Amino acid sequence: MFMLRTIIMLGCTLSFILPAVAQDKLRIAATPNPNIFPLLVAMADDPSLPVEIVPIADSKGMDAVFKQGQADALVAMTYAIAEKVTSGKIPDLRLVYVGLWKGFSEVTYKNDKITNFSELRGKGLIVAGPTGGGKDGGPDFIFQAALKRSGMTTADVHVCYLPVMEAVKLLKDHTPLNTNPHCDPSFSMPASGISLVEPAATGLIMQGMMSTSSVSGMERGISLQSLFTGYTAWPSDQLPHGGLSILGSVLDNPEQAQLVSEVLAAYKKAAEEIGTARGFHAMHIAKVISAGIEQHFHAYKLDLPAMVVMAAMVRGNLEFRSDAPVTIQDDLNRFLTEVIGTSPPKNFYALQ
Repeated sequence: MFMLRTIIMLGCTLSFILPAVAQDKLRIAATPNPNIFPLLVAMADDPSLPVEIVPIADSKGMDAVFKQGQADALVAMTYAIAEKVTSGKIPDLRLVYVGLWKGFSEVTYKNDKITNFSELRGKGLIVAGPTGGGKDGGPDFIFQAALKRSGMTTADVHVCYLPVMEAVKLLKDHTPLNTNPHCDPSFSMPASGISLVEPAATGLIMQGMMSTSSVSGMERGISLQSLFTGYTAWPSDQLPHGGLSILGSVLDNPEQAQLVSEVLAAYKKAAEEIGTARGFHAMHIAKVISAGIEQHFHAYKLDLPAMVVMAAMVRGNLEFRSDAPVTIQDDLNRFLTEVIGTSPPKNFYALQ
């Protein structure tokens, strides 16, 4: 009996210390944000691509799937990835890809003629995420950093965090924020603006063009990209929002090298394809993205019409660039430190 117990204990110990068996697919966790778009296009271009999407709703979902060993990689905002590492929630993530976007805007009412955040002091604002309100996630990080760049904090405005579909209803009806149970009961004013990423901003503005409701007079009042001056590694109208990260244990495993290389190359190619697509090809790409969101994230009841995606692409509002210079890392580190308040460790960067 003693020998049997010893064998069992030894077997359990060995199973713990042995490296994980190589996966035949790279399991990538993702929320339905634009970082997933190149992956959807890459999978449509090559149905045999060795990748699997692990759909999650929000930042908490990221923590859960990695804790349970259900994901090898994560596509998210660069600053959201960095925060997962610096907070110790997913410390083994390594950033392997950065995409430059022209993506975040504060969408405001045309009649208000808003051009900077100082004009929104004391006003009601919405921060929206695709399924949740983006609180403590990418949308929140970049919004608060933008406020700080404008000499403000969330104490200077009345912020409500809402899923984008609920946010649109409040804007459409122009009703007080506190009519939504997720907003502070003391927020008796309607929203004067909403922080949105593309193509959601395009969708809201397009919806207004076809409506007689309050949203009919909305525009991109403030480009969040333009607030972050002092960086030279990217154009002033873009920021390194897009990120693909992979666990260090996967990157360090020689058996996974070919898998990682194949998926990363396909992701980069698809990002470039989105950035340059025009005409019929743009419509094809838009349909692929719309169908992919429906297929993988149908549980969250999102609506992303292909026409909205196409409009954002061809008008240059949804811009993906994969040609970030090799010198980006110094500015990138300063930018991430500014947004999340902590510098990522040196081994966080594994750009390829």
